[in-house]
This record gives sequence, structure tokens and C-alpha cells, in this order.
Amino acid sequence: MEEKLKLCLGCLERKDYDGPCQYCGYSEDTPHLPSYLAPGSVLNDRYLVGRLLRYNGESATYLAYDAVMQRKIWIKEYMPDTLCARVKGSSLISVNQQNLAPYKTFMSEFTELNKLLSKMRTLSHINPALELFAENNTTYVTFDVIEGITLKEYLQQNAGELSWDEVKSLFPPIFTTISLVHNAGIIHRGISPDTIWITDSGELKISDFCITASRTNNTELAPELFAGYAAPEQYASSNWQGTWTDVYGICAVLYRILTGCMPTEAVSRVGNDNLCEPSSVNKNIPANVSKVIMSGLTLSGDMRIQTVTELVTKLFEQPGYLEPSAGRTATIAIPRQAVNQTPTRHGSPTKRQSKKKKASNMRIPIIVFVVTVTILLALSLALMKWVDNTEPSENYSTTPQYTQSTQPTLIETTIETTRPYVESYEMPNFVGKNFELIQNSPTYKGWLTFVPSYIYDDENEKDIIIEQSIPEKTSVQAGVSVQIKISLGPSTIEIPDHIGLTEKEYIAILDKAGIKYEILRQPDTGFMSGYVIRTEHSGEDNKIDVENGEILKVFVCDNGNTDTTDVSDFGINF
Repeated sequence: MEEKLKLCLGCLERKDYDGPCQYCGYSEDTPHLPSYLAPGSVLNDRYLVGRLLRYNGESATYLAYDAVMQRKIWIKEYMPDTLCARVKGSSLISVNQQNLAPYKTFMSEFTELNKLLSKMRTLSHINPALELFAENNTTYVTFDVIEGITLKEYLQQNAGELSWDEVKSLFPPIFTTISLVHNAGIIHRGISPDTIWITDSGELKISDFCITASRTNNTELAPELFAGYAAPEQYASSNWQGTWTDVYGICAVLYRILTGCMPTEAVSRVGNDNLCEPSSVNKNIPANVSKVIMSGLTLSGDMRIQTVTELVTKLFEQPGYLEPSAGRTATIAIPRQAVNQTPTRHGSPTKRQSKKKKASNMRIPIIVFVVTVTILLALSLALMKWVDNTEPSENYSTTPQYTQSTQPTLIETTIETTRPYVESYEMPNFVGKNFELIQNSPTYKGWLTFVPSYIYDDENEKDIIIEQSIPEKTSVQAGVSVQIKISLGPSTIEIPDHIGLTEKEYIAILDKAGIKYEILRQPDTGFMSGYVIRTEHSGEDNKIDVENGEILKVFVCDNGNTDTTDVSDFGINF
């Protein structure tokens, strides 16, 4: 790797001098996240790893340099940080025994997904995998660098939105590409302005395909859900996902592009769907396009548009029921050729007679209506005059009290009629939902305050809302506080397995589970220093009472040598 000392690890441009890079400002002493590969690492004796670009619950993507082809690339590393950890000071990944099965299962899915993508190199609107290889107890995939910017950045540079004519010219190729990807059995689940790119040549590309678990809530992996673009079924692992899941993402992207507004997060729409139709936000959006987008954003997967092909057909069809736009001449009702025809001998008078007859028939109800209105107005004026003339004198005490109480009542009624449009909301149903998702959702910020309390509950998982003080569908005013009870999980839980874990790893598991513990150190020639030997507690079974604060005793080996970096016995063999 001769290039290593000649390249900036921030942008991988030539750098033959000391100090920050003149192109990107990166310095060699810039700190990096210890869980991920250090800049300057070498993979497969060919790839020089640069800075970390992005990461999620499935993988991490780095800028890299291919020393053989002498060009920049992207390298994606399978790195589910909830299941594994980086060995300190090394590129190796360690996996403890209890996570080994899911780690291998998801890695197999990761590998198969990218193998399928590598076979789609003829599709110019995706970024296919180039090479897969195994190293450091994990799998790596290489990709071409997309020369361009994300759709999110593009919108920021173009006043935040695009017209329907611009969308019509940009998006059809990517619609076709997504449909072909679906035919191969691949669902993206992360279509958003962050994963769609606009190349320097003005074409769209879609990137960042991931395995199912990383874009679904309540799985072993930390979910990457793009708020506003993720479909409702992605918030619960028990719901069916399919091509309709990507239809939701596409329609959410179209909504964002055409209106300039991000759609309301799907989980927030459940029970209180207040998503406005696109044409009500931007009058320039064609009515049929607006309705199709809303159909693609239907919360029920069964009722939603099912395929991209169906979506495209509906988007680009020309409905006959639409009224002409303002400023245009309507020629739908009267065909042009009928206007230019010479009337028959009896045809023209007959039409005129018919029109006169119709006009005559219409005069009677109009006259009746006018007379009726006139009479009502006269009666109203007479009544008002009578009320004014019969108003009692100031010495009559009862009537002034009546008059004073009537006027405020009328004023208050007028105010209450207008307030629901500004300050009144309908209370959603939060029971059964994840509190963290609800609390962080932008939908409720500014008008609703949560007052949480926590209890142990054997029937609900941790962080699930089990009760709310204000019933759903109750009309409330902005600024209202709702008290909610949140589950801390079961009161007794199974003691986590400690086999093959260091003290640090095991403590992290106990802290996450909410288990109190006491560390006891002792020498043991059968273990390396720093590893957990055994656990003890006062109960008879393998469960510990977390509600009553039962303490778990954790015995850690201390032989006077704290080196714990040798984890090869718990790695993965390829």
C-alpha cells in the first residue's frame, strides 16, 4: 500500500505535506469512533480505509481507495453493533456466545442481498455491489462512489421543492428500476431523500439497500427508520411487508418533493390521521396526482397501492373528470365540431324555444325566493325596531342583568367556534405503542406534554405504554399534559448468560436489562483476567427479581493480568 502515506484519509486526494488537507480540512490526528475501523486500516491487502461515512444497525460504510484499480470506492462492513463489538486496538470483531446465532443469520442475509445486487449491474439507476470478501470475522462489500449529491441536498439547493413537470422528467427511470428490483425479490424499506442520489449527469440512483431487520422495529438490530418515509408496518415486526412498503416510501418522497413538506410520521398518524392532501398544500399539483399520492400513503397495507407498476399507471393516467385549470378554456362539454355545424331547418328554433321555456320555468321559483327573502328581511327589521323600542329604563334592574349576560355569551360562542381550527386537537391512542418513538415524534411537539410514570408489567415489553389519563378521541387544547404509564418490563427476568464475556461486556448487558449487580474479584487459573467466572443470587431459579432490587453477584477473574483482547475463541470462522 504505497499510496497510504500520499493520500488524505478524509477525502483520499493526493497529500504530500503535513497538516490539515487543503481540500477537506481533515487532519491525521482527527479522532474516530472506536467501534468502527480506524482510518488507515487495510482490507484484503488492497483497500485503504478512509473516514467513516455513515452507519446504522446493520453496517458501516467507509470511503476507501482501491490500490489495484487506483480509484476511490465505498466499502460497507457488516457491523451490527447490538450483537458484536470491535476488539480494542484491532480491526477484529468479537461476538459473544449468546449473540452468535443471530449474528451469523443476519450476516448470511446481508451476504445474499449483496450477491443479488451484484447481479444487477445492468440497472444503471442502482448502485450495485462490486466485490464481497470475508475478513476480521465479518463480511465486506465494495461499491462505486456515486458522483453527485443526495436528493435531500438537491432540494435544499432548489427552494425545497420541485414541480410535477420536473418530477415527470426525473423519476420514471427509477420507478422502472425499483419495479425490476422488486421482481427479483428485494424490498428496499428505506426509500427517502437520503437514499436517492442525483448524479452529476442529472440521473437518479437509489442506494443503501439493507436487510429486513435493520429497517424494522422490535428486532435484534437497532432500526433505521426514516421518519415520514417509513411505512406503518415497519414499526412492528409482526406486520407483513412487501412491495407496498416501498410504494409508501416512494409516495412519501413525492409528497415531500411536490409540497416542500415532510409527511407526518406514520406511527403518529395511527388513530389521528391529520395528513393534508398534497393539492391542499400546493395548488399547482394536479388533482389526480394528489389523490394517487394519498392512496399510496394509506396506513393499511392491504388498502394501499400494491406495486410500483400500479402506482405509475395511476400517476400518469389522464382522468376525464378533472376540471380545467384557471386561465384555460374548457372544451369538454361542447365538442368543437358541434359548434361549427350548420343548424338544421327546424333544429335551431327548437333549441331557442327550449331555452326560452327553461328560462320561463326558472323565473317562478326565483321570484318566489326573492319575495320570501324580502318578507323575512322586513320582519327582521320590524322585530329589531320593536326590541329597541321596548327596552326598559335604567331603573328596571332585571333586564340590564339579562342584557349583560347575553352579550358575553354570544362573544364566547363566536370564539369557541373558531378555536378548534387553531388550537384544538383530538387525543390519539398511545396504549401499546413504544414511548421513545412517541416522545421523539415531531407530531406531538408544541401542543402535547407527556408526564410519564413507570411500573413493572409482566404482560408488556419494556418502554410500551400501558395506560393514558386522557381517553383517545377526546378534544383537547394545545399545551395539555397527558399522564401515561410505561412498562419497565417483567418484574422478574432471566439472568443473562455470562459465558465468554468480559466484565465490561457483561455489565453493559446488565445495565441494559436494569439488573443491579455487585462485582467480586477473585483469582482463577481457568480464566483470563477480566472475564466473568460465575454469578450468584438469592433466588433458587435462574431468574432475578428486578422490581424488588435483588442484587446479582458477579465474580470476575483477577489473576493480576488484565489483558482481555484475546477473543479468537469467540469469533466467527469463514
